[in-house]
Amino acid sequence: MNLFTILKKTKKEFAFKLITGIVIRSLLLIIPYYWSNLINLVTEEKYSVVTKLIIIILILSLLYYVWCYLNQKAWYNFYNKIYLELTNSVMNANIKNISLGEYTNIINNDIDIIGTFLGNGVTRLVQIVEFLIIYIYFLNVNFYIFLITVIVSILMAYVIFYLGSKIQKENKYRKENLDIKTMNIHNIYDVIKSNKKIKDNSFIASTKAYLKSNAKFNVFANAIIYLSLFIIELVRYLIIIYAIYLVSQGKMSLGTVLLIYTYYAKIIANFEVLGTISAEYQSVKVSIKRLNNLKKEI
Repeated sequence: MNLFTILKKTKKEFAFKLITGIVIRSLLLIIPYYWSNLINLVTEEKYSVVTKLIIIILILSLLYYVWCYLNQKAWYNFYNKIYLELTNSVMNANIKNISLGEYTNIINNDIDIIGTFLGNGVTRLVQIVEFLIIYIYFLNVNFYIFLITVIVSILMAYVIFYLGSKIQKENKYRKENLDIKTMNIHNIYDVIKSNKKIKDNSFIASTKAYLKSNAKFNVFANAIIYLSLFIIELVRYLIIIYAIYLVSQGKMSLGTVLLIYTYYAKIIANFEVLGTISAEYQSVKVSIKRLNNLKKEI
């Protein structure tokens, strides 16, 4: 089973989640645009129009939170459908070559990882389009701001996905250690239930091994994200300084500077998501492989 096969079985839920995601991301782009215009109108002392804009912004903000609620509902409908489809797919598996720990973690953890990845993936797909809209806006505002932003974005995306691919091995070790730890939990439970004294220290050893591999995977994944975000943040400051210079030359409005700053914040947030996607994708690949290995036993 691959991701596309799963999505084919959840078309209705996918469509609803996609629509709510598009509306939310659109509102997050539109509201700052109105705030930018409001700042420009205030500097021009056009207060009658300012009042109308404030009312529009309040209405859009209300719509945003309404759609956030609908988006949450759509997310769980989509996630639940995926979870049930994957659970049904392994209900009749032959588990003679699968340990109890691995089977338990596939049902409880791997299916959850795949469902969460796909559920969040719909929003992230929309965020890629959001990138393009922001780049187009920068191109209309100033070519150099557009060029620098695109070059830095490409370089950071390369860093995130190239280095992200290097941590798949660490995630595989993490999964294997979790399987061993889970199996030892079952063994300890059987011993305690039989009113026997626990003599085997393997549970503590397996727990330490899991914690070590889990920390190594997550610290490396987050280090990649933080490095990329720092560089983009630094570029944002340089661009804002350049934009203020353009304002001093009468070539840019103050509201435009505010909007550039706000849109750069969205770029940074989206790159943080990109880093998460890279780490999660390495994790979900392992989960799908484990799920498929289980189904081979059917």
